[in-house]
Amino acid sequence: MPTVAAYKNEMMPEWGLGLVVEDQPGNWVLMFEHAGRRKFIKEKAKTLVTVTLAPEAMEALHAKLHGRHAARAGAKPKSKKPSKNVARFITFDDQMKLFEKIFPGGFEGESFSNGEREGKPKGGSKTAGIALAQAELSPERFANGTADEMFSAAKKVLSATNMVFPIEGSIPFNSLAEEDRPAAMAGLKELLHGDGEYAARLEQFASSMHLKDKSGKAKKITWPLATIFGALYYPEEQICVKPTAYAAESATLAIAVEKSQPVAAAGYRQFFKIAKAVQEKLAAAGQKPRDLVDIYSFIYRTHAEKTPTAV
Repeated sequence: MPTVAAYKNEMMPEWGLGLVVEDQPGNWVLMFEHAGRRKFIKEKAKTLVTVTLAPEAMEALHAKLHGRHAARAGAKPKSKKPSKNVARFITFDDQMKLFEKIFPGGFEGESFSNGEREGKPKGGSKTAGIALAQAELSPERFANGTADEMFSAAKKVLSATNMVFPIEGSIPFNSLAEEDRPAAMAGLKELLHGDGEYAARLEQFASSMHLKDKSGKAKKITWPLATIFGALYYPEEQICVKPTAYAAESATLAIAVEKSQPVAAAGYRQFFKIAKAVQEKLAAAGQKPRDLVDIYSFIYRTHAEKTPTAV
């Protein structure tokens, strides 16, 4: 495998493109755009396929991924000024055209219904994830289950969805120490079944999650991990947040949002405002998303998909 080529994992296309950052005896370590570092056994790396890129695109990918690799290895990243949210689409109409190109027939079409909503061969069905969350994280389960049992239930729900990448979801969640699980599960119960404004409960849940990295250092919860449980349990009422995609959407809609902010009530309200604005625009365009999980798919997929030569 050449170390100067770009690759994609055919089984996990949502990881984006990857580059070889370490060539070890028997293994390759690749850094992917959306999934971080991944190790492959050389003899079994059959799902990796070469992707041909223009020189400029390859140069940009190298700068992006080798910069992440260096930061992970302990190199001091170059300081840079905060950047403004950049709109990928000048108008919502442009975004709609790309969505309809990716998914002919829109939300009701076979491509979206079978591919995006119901998932892929390795799992990730959003419909099944919603049903699983509502069964595993019900008030009755919380009332009768121990902290460890509810932790296992939450882990089961998290592992069943492809809406949250492992590096931002299951990996940090699984690092939750046994002694920290009771507080975290109490926070999750309050998030899903408590009283008061949901955004405020989300902030409390985030503060109850005492996550740690491999070195034992405290690690902040990500927006996708903090919001996935509520989005699956209340698909018509709450949202799963991918800050980068939502920030790009905010630029198209001219709605202010800070993508780098920590999980807090004020930030959730901003992201929620974006999702509802998209929902209203889709309805006005005659599209029929089932719920806010479909709104998440619209925002994320149109911003994650490669831009075609002609939209």
